[in-house]
Amino acid sequence: MNKKINKYDIGLIVSIIIISLFFILYGGRDAVISNSKTAYIYSNNKLVGEYVLTDDYKDVVNIESETGYNIMHIENGQIWIHEASCPDKICIYQGKISKNGEMIVCIPNRMFIKIVDENEESEIDFIAD
Repeated sequence: MNKKINKYDIGLIVSIIIISLFFILYGGRDAVISNSKTAYIYSNNKLVGEYVLTDDYKDVVNIESETGYNIMHIENGQIWIHEASCPDKICIYQGKISKNGEMIVCIPNRMFIKIVDENEESEIDFIAD
């Protein structure tokens, strides 16, 4: 039962090694950088907070300025405005955001939140000339 290794056996072994290396190098990559979704909070056009959004992170953030205040909740990989001093409360009604490029804007309080995910590209809705 002594069999010689032929060229097809070598090709099969090399293919298995290459596929294994691919999964080792690129398969675990998503698990390491999957938590790159970040909420950036700006007040008066200045960055005042930066929070990585994960499923297990919870926080309550209070941003105060001379124009008013906003209270944000962070939970389950989402962020939303829970309370605001602005008269119309549109920022509260914008709801929870969690996807790349989504924003919540409070014009009276000059505050906005933007989600940035380093793993995703922003989808362009429309380009106007």
